[in-house]
Amino acid sequence: MIMVVRAALTLVAIAVVATPARADTLPRPVEGGDRTVSCGAANRGALFGGVALPERGPHHVVPEPWASRDHHYGTAELVGLIQRAAAAVDAAHPGGVLGVADLSAPQGGHVPGHRSHQSGRDADLLFYARDASGAPFPPDGHMPYYTGAGRAYYAYAPAWKVGIPVRYFDTARNWALVKALITDRHVEVEKLFVASRVEYWLLRHAIRTGEPRAIVSRARAVLQQPPGVGKHADHMHLRVACTADDIAHGRCQPLARGRARIKRWTKPCPASL
Repeated sequence: MIMVVRAALTLVAIAVVATPARADTLPRPVEGGDRTVSCGAANRGALFGGVALPERGPHHVVPEPWASRDHHYGTAELVGLIQRAAAAVDAAHPGGVLGVADLSAPQGGHVPGHRSHQSGRDADLLFYARDASGAPFPPDGHMPYYTGAGRAYYAYAPAWKVGIPVRYFDTARNWALVKALITDRHVEVEKLFVASRVEYWLLRHAIRTGEPRAIVSRARAVLQQPPGVGKHADHMHLRVACTADDIAHGRCQPLARGRARIKRWTKPCPASL
């Protein structure tokens, strides 16, 4: 009798292990929880359980006016990546602070002034800058536009401004940022949109400083000037790839074809929970 009971219990245990979890039994993230889902595409999507990037951290800052926009939400993967990358840059070149502009809205959807940033996988990062003496130049609320000489004295965003404090492109720190992003062990970077001249500066620095060929090749694959929009000589647009969870539960996909959606996302997000 005991052997029969044990056999029955064994069969039940096997059946429980072999039965896949139903969607309605999967854990639901709370607002700002560790699990987030990126739904749809970067230009036609939404965000579930968005995590807020702190306005100020040990190695980054969200300066005004971006801090007041409430567009500093992303997937847990994106937010964690930004914080780790900023820390890695400081470890390699102490003293600099990463300026972060817009990510996504709390639940994603259209963000004014952007074609993408709708699904929690995009972030605009201000380039590290230095002053004439070579000292780090802290983010000051301008998105300075770097000329071909690597000098910035005006900005297009967040508003047109001529005569901003002069600063210079900090190639060493900006390469350290790229390297930290593309070599992160936890998150895959899909794109790093920058102007073609910025890409040239960064890759030239990487080659001259003896970076491994694999890292240079990876950087060359993700660094690109985006087609059909501004040249991105004033910031770096980071986009992380969909995770398996995003694809399974949020129908996450690369950039959708056609124009960006400006109406609110109406499909369930995530679709399977």
